[in-house]
Amino acid sequence: MAIERGIYGQIGWDPAGGTAIVPIVSLKAWTGEFTTEYEDVTCFGDTNKVYLPGMPDAKGTVSGHFNSADLALFRAALSPTAGTLKLTPNINSPAIFFQGKAYMSASIDCSLESPKVEGTWQAAGPWAVPGTVLATAAGPGTGNGTFTPANATPPANFAALTTVTASPATAWTTGQRIVLADGSLAHWNGTAWVVGAKP
Repeated sequence: MAIERGIYGQIGWDPAGGTAIVPIVSLKAWTGEFTTEYEDVTCFGDTNKVYLPGMPDAKGTVSGHFNSADLALFRAALSPTAGTLKLTPNINSPAIFFQGKAYMSASIDCSLESPKVEGTWQAAGPWAVPGTVLATAAGPGTGNGTFTPANATPPANFAALTTVTASPATAWTTGQRIVLADGSLAHWNGTAWVVGAKP
């Protein structure tokens, strides 16, 4: 994707935390902040500050106009469980997006002008970010599973597994699974990917 107009951005949401993501209408801006905390580990004799990376963080904002026909943002803010948030810079480049589970908040500013809405989001699980190394193969495990190449980002959701090769290609055993970026589980039955852990 080259530099393109922001008018084609989009904010999508699935309250169930899965892959049934639907655009939230009347929103017109979003931000994403992807940072890593660093601990100062400078010691005697060091010639400059030295830092040790800690946990990465993902959070941001959404904003737009109040639309009584779509109250998804407020339902998300009042939900005690995380949903799946998808932030797309330009829908004409659908392969470029930021996605993961998130908790939401919302506020409304109502005056003589058109009411404005704002919200924040905070990560509730792994996030898929453009530019990261995407997994091309996946192996079973009782934790998150294994993905290759090294340090690869798990597929964003079950639908994204179509480009991932199972390793081994034989049926996985009871309890084995992989955890996708949206928090859902999948396993290989010997011929195809199946939702959930191997029963």
